[in-house]
Amino acid sequence: MGSAVGRFILLGIIGEATGAGKSANASASTSPSPTKTSATPTQSAKTTAPAKPKPSAKTAAPVKIAVTKTPSQKPATTEARKKAAAILEQEDQDFRYFLAKGGDVVGTPQFSAWYQKAIVGLDMKQTAFSKADSYFTADNEPTDLLDDWRWNNGNADGLISQFASDGTSPDAPDAATRKDASDCLADLAKADRDAEKIANGS
Repeated sequence: MGSAVGRFILLGIIGEATGAGKSANASASTSPSPTKTSATPTQSAKTTAPAKPKPSAKTAAPVKIAVTKTPSQKPATTEARKKAAAILEQEDQDFRYFLAKGGDVVGTPQFSAWYQKAIVGLDMKQTAFSKADSYFTADNEPTDLLDDWRWNNGNADGLISQFASDGTSPDAPDAATRKDASDCLADLAKADRDAEKIANGS
């Protein structure tokens, strides 16, 4: 009997050991296996390459405008030149006449009325020049001669005003007024020659 009891105890021990082993195995099998980390590192999202700029629209080449060449203008006619010159010469003569009147009254009470006209200038609007110039076009006007006449005639006009100023002296007529008159007449002679060149087309 003693040996039967011993066998029973031995079988119980063996059964417990076997059960413990199975339990351990079961526990091991039910434990989640560690997740395998991918050996290849996850690549970050690729940065989108910037879009290539589209070539800007080409600027259109400027359109060439055809220029129609007009035939060169004909020289001013003889009639036009002579009419223009006559206007200029008449103004020169008007200045001489006005200066002569001033010479007649300088030193007298009548000088004051003449002075009022002379001191401000006779043709400040250049009326004669504008009329003469209207007989020409930009292509055929004798620009240099017209400018020469305007310069000399303008100087004469200024000297008439100077005569008026100097004529107020109690000593007038005197050397100053005589010089003013002489210089004025010299400039008017130059202006006349300019007008003659315009009339002749030279």
